[in-house]
Amino acid sequence: MSRDTVIRRVTRASGGQNSPEMVATRMRAFASSLSPRTPATFLAVKTDDGLENFLITPDTDEMNKAALAAAHAVSGKLAYAESLPDLAAASETGHLFYRPGGTRSSTTQSGRDPFSMSASLAEMPVGSWVAITMRAPRRGLVLHEDRLWDRWIKGRIVGGTHHSLEPNGVNAHVAAATSSHDGVDSLLRQVAGDMHGFDLETRTVRFPRRWVIAQFALLAATVLTVGIVLGMFTPALSAVLPASAATVLAAILSTTGTTLMAAAALPLLAMTTYIAWGIRYERRFRRGDFPLPRRRWALRTRPPTQGNDQGRAESAEDFLPSAGKQAKKGPGDYPLNRGSFKLGAMLPVGAIAPASGAASGTSVTGDRSAPPPLLQRIGPVIGLDADDRMVRLSARDLWAGVAGFGKPRSGKSTLLRALFAFLLADQQPLPDDEAESPEQARSLLGSRGAIVAFESKSGKDAAEYPRWAQTLGKKKVHVFDLADPSGARIDLMGGGSSITDRAAKFVDKMIYHWGSDSIGAASAKTLRGVFTTALGVPTDTLADALSTHPDAPSPAPLPTPVSIAHALLGAYGDEFGTHLAETIRRRLADVKAGRVDGDQRSLEIAVSGLTELYGPTVKATGRAALQKAPSSKVEVLMLAPHRWRTDGRVVSLEEILRRHLRIVINAGATSTLTGASADNLRLSQSVGSAISSMTMYALREAIQDVCAGWEDEGQYVAIISDELARIAGNSPEVIEWTRMQGRAFGVIPIYATQEPEQLPEAVRRTMLSLSTVASYAQENASVAEQIARDLTGGASDGFEVVHTKEVMDLPLYSLLVRTVLDQQRLNVFTAKVHPFEEDRENFRSVLYPSEES
Repeated sequence: MSRDTVIRRVTRASGGQNSPEMVATRMRAFASSLSPRTPATFLAVKTDDGLENFLITPDTDEMNKAALAAAHAVSGKLAYAESLPDLAAASETGHLFYRPGGTRSSTTQSGRDPFSMSASLAEMPVGSWVAITMRAPRRGLVLHEDRLWDRWIKGRIVGGTHHSLEPNGVNAHVAAATSSHDGVDSLLRQVAGDMHGFDLETRTVRFPRRWVIAQFALLAATVLTVGIVLGMFTPALSAVLPASAATVLAAILSTTGTTLMAAAALPLLAMTTYIAWGIRYERRFRRGDFPLPRRRWALRTRPPTQGNDQGRAESAEDFLPSAGKQAKKGPGDYPLNRGSFKLGAMLPVGAIAPASGAASGTSVTGDRSAPPPLLQRIGPVIGLDADDRMVRLSARDLWAGVAGFGKPRSGKSTLLRALFAFLLADQQPLPDDEAESPEQARSLLGSRGAIVAFESKSGKDAAEYPRWAQTLGKKKVHVFDLADPSGARIDLMGGGSSITDRAAKFVDKMIYHWGSDSIGAASAKTLRGVFTTALGVPTDTLADALSTHPDAPSPAPLPTPVSIAHALLGAYGDEFGTHLAETIRRRLADVKAGRVDGDQRSLEIAVSGLTELYGPTVKATGRAALQKAPSSKVEVLMLAPHRWRTDGRVVSLEEILRRHLRIVINAGATSTLTGASADNLRLSQSVGSAISSMTMYALREAIQDVCAGWEDEGQYVAIISDELARIAGNSPEVIEWTRMQGRAFGVIPIYATQEPEQLPEAVRRTMLSLSTVASYAQENASVAEQIARDLTGGASDGFEVVHTKEVMDLPLYSLLVRTVLDQQRLNVFTAKVHPFEEDRENFRSVLYPSEES
C-alpha cells in the first residue's frame, strides 16, 4: 500500500438521512472530488466478524472531505484502519469486462433501494471480497472519454436518459475474489445485477488471459515453423535451378529462415512479459493496491451508426443498401477499455453501505459536524469532531449550565473534570513571556471565582482534582473527605443569627434531603427543639451525662451536637434521654449559681428546646411517639459521627466563597493522595448522600448570603456534580434555584447523572433546561427517547432530528451535544471527549495551541 494511501473503515451509523435523492446528492459530491489520476476504491470484505466495508483513497484534503460525503451517503461512520483484511485468502480472482455484441434490458433506479448490493454481499462466503475502483473520466484533447461515451451510449438507447449521463459520472473497474472459479463469475454477475440501471452485457476475465498467451504461442510457433520449412527447402533448389540462381536464392531463403527462427523468440519474450505483468497485476489486487481503471489506447473509435430515435438493440441485424452492397448497422466501438464502465455516481454505493446487511455488525452513531463558531477559541474544549478539531463550549454562556448524561464508565467524570481544569487554568493565565498563544495569557471568566465540586466515586477520582491544581498553577484544591475521621470539615450547623435560627436551618437541610413527606411538620418541630438544645449546650454536657448514669451506652458516642440530639430522641433509651435532659438543666442551674462557667443565655435557649419532649407534663409514651420518626433520620447522620465535631479543622461555606477557594466534597472512598488519613475509608451511601445533599442546601444559603451581585462584579461560583442525584435530595427547589435565580449570584451549574429517570421530575426538567446538554450512550430506550426528544428541540424532519437509536449507539467516550452561543441554540453535534488526564502537562497547549503547532 502506498504511504500516500489512507484506509477508512465504514461502519453502520444510526440516525442518518438516506433517501435516494440525498444518497445521489452526496455521492455526486464524492465523485466531484475524483480526478483522472485520483483513484478511490469501495471494498467489501466478508470476514468471520461479518461484512466489513472500506474506503481507500489518496491521503489528500480533497479526498478526506470526499470520504466524509461518501460515508454520509450511506449513513456510515468513518474510522481509520491500519490495514485491510487478508485479501489473498480467496483463491480465485476475476474482473468484470464488457462483452460486445449483446445487451440486456435496463432496470430502473426509481423506487429501488440504493443499498441492496450490501445485503447481497453480506451473503458472500467468508474470505470473499468485491472492489469497485473509480476515477474521473479523462477529458483531454486527444482522448475525451465523456464525449466518446455520450456519443456511444446515445446511439444505443431511446432518448437521452441513462445513469451514466448524470453529472459527475465515474469510470469504474470491478474486481472480485472468492474460493472458486464459478463463484467469481456468480459474484460479479450479482454485483452487476445489484447496480440498478446497469444494462451492459459482461463477462469475467482473469489475468493473465489464456487466449492472449495462446495467441503469442501460436505466433511464435508459426514463425518458427516457417523458418524451419524455408531452411529445409533450400537444398531442393539446387536440383531444379541453375547453379548461379540456385546459390543466390538459397542464400536468401537460408537467411530468411534463420531470421524467422530467431524472430520466433520475440513472441515468446512478449508472452513471458505479458504473463509476468498479468501475475503482478493480480497480486496488486490481492494485497489491496487497487490500480486506476485503465484507458482505451485507440485514438479513434468507430462511431455508432444507429439513430438515437430508433432505439434499436445492439444485436439487431439491420442492413441498409450502400454503394450496391449491404452495410451492417451497429452501435460503434465500445469507447472505454473493456474493463472499465461509465457509471452514475450512485451505482457503486452499495459496496460501502453496511447499513442494509444484517451481517454488518453493530451500528454506531453517525458523525454530526460541529457548528463552525464552536471551533473558535471561545471556551473549554468538550471534545474532538470527526476531523480531530477541538470543539468548544462558549465560556460566556456557561452561566446557563451544562448537563451531562451517561451510563457508568462512559466518561462523565472525565468530561466534568476537564471543565474543572478549564476553570482552574482560566483563573491563572500565564505571563506573556511564558504563554505560547495569546489565549494562554488571558482569562475569559476572571480569577475571582469559587469552585465547589461534589465527588462520589473512588479516592482516585477525588485525587484527580488536586493533581490538576499541581499541574496548572499555584492555587490549591482542598478536598473534604467525608469518610476521613480526622480530616477537615465543612460546618453545616452555622449560618444563623441565633441558636434557634441555626437549629431551624439545620433541620431545613435535613428536610431538603429526606423530603417534606418524610419529615413532616410534627417531626420538623421535634427536630428543631432537640437541635436547639444540642447547639446551645457545650458538648461536654453529654460526657457528664455518660459518666453519671449507670446504664450509659457503651461504647460512648462521640460528644457532638448530633449525638446530643440523638440521645434526646431516645436512641439510648428513655431513661438516658431523661437523664441527659436533667443534666442540661443542672448545667444551667450551676451557671446561674456561679458554680461553673458557661454562657447562661445559650443554656437558657437550650433548655427551652427540651419543652416538647421533656417538659413536666410529657410522659414516656407521648415522648416515644414524637421521637420515632425524626430519630431514624438523625440515626443516619450518626453513621458519620466525626462529621459533627466542633473541634479541629472546620470551615464555613461562607468563608470558602469569600476567599474564592476551590474545594472538592468527596462522598466516595478516601485516598491519601487527597490528604486523607488512610486509603479506602468509605461511608455508607445513605449517609454520604445525606451529607452531600445537606451541603448543597447549605451552599445555596451561603451563596445567597455572600454572592449577591457577583455576576455584575465579574465573580462566579461554579458548582460541579458528577452524580446529581446525590445532592438533589428529595426537594427540587435548590437545583431549580441554581438554574433560575443563580445567575445573578454568579452561579455556573455543571451537573451530570447516569440517566434522567434517577431524578425527581422537577430536577429532571431543570437538567434538560440547561443550555448545554451532552449525552453519552444510553441503554434504556425510554431514557434515550427522552434525551433525543430534548436534543431535537421540536424539529420534525431533516438533519435536526435526533433519533433514539443515535443516543443508544454512541461509541465509547463520544457525545451528542446541543449548546448555545450568545444564547442562540446551535445544531446538535457529535464529539469524542479528549483524554486530557493522560497528558496534563500539555493541557494549555492542547486547549490553546500556538499558531506554529
